[in-house]
Amino acid sequence: MKLALFFLFFFSKFLFANISLEDLDFFRKISDLNSTSIISSGTKHCENFFKENRIYKANQDNSLTNSFSCKFSYKRNRFYIYMLANTKDQNKSVRENCMEIINNWPEIIDHLDKNFYLGRKTYLNGFFVDNIFNDQVLNFSNIYEYDTEEKRNKINKFIIDNRENFTSDDDKNNIMLNSEIYKLEKIYKKIINNEDTNLDKLINYQINEITRYKIFINDLINFESRSCNWKPGKGLTPYVKREKFSEFEKS
Repeated sequence: MKLALFFLFFFSKFLFANISLEDLDFFRKISDLNSTSIISSGTKHCENFFKENRIYKANQDNSLTNSFSCKFSYKRNRFYIYMLANTKDQNKSVRENCMEIINNWPEIIDHLDKNFYLGRKTYLNGFFVDNIFNDQVLNFSNIYEYDTEEKRNKINKFIIDNRENFTSDDDKNNIMLNSEIYKLEKIYKKIINNEDTNLDKLINYQINEITRYKIFINDLINFESRSCNWKPGKGLTPYVKREKFSEFEKS
């Protein structure tokens, strides 16, 4: 009941744009000490996405590949997706260097395009905690046979990952397992029916407001570093500024 009243209050039109992800984490923790942190989950899964992408590209090209990292700044209430250590091509401007890099990332380009930025982005799915089961972001094909097998695999993984929590008491084990099966089925129906909860909508709104993309370009001739900066839905042309990574790192 308390949780319902909380969401009724905070999802009012007046406060929809003002409540932050940090606020959401705080109130979710009050209502449930075991609740998953939206910020921690989103940052972790974003990092994993680009790490896996970096490993994949390195294996394909047989070389080290630069990629993006993810960071949430509580100080600035910003979620940064950034790339470091790019050496400036002296025959091109900083902006041209950045455009050449960003054009290799169609997933990010979609988020910068005003026509597509509202859609879900795979690397940001970790923020949508209502779609997470056993620390995994769920996705289903809407093909019954495949989805049934996928759910079975998720439950098996849950049993393996939580084997230390099972005891010799079969009744308690069954209660715990049935609770997780119910949770998984609930998420499955939500995804298949393409349903967005109020929490999903609020998280999506906040992500589009606070996410910033940054690419650092190092000019080895002039001994300076500049960054290109983008905001979702504002187009591909970046704002360029002189910046020290050490300052950004402390933000």
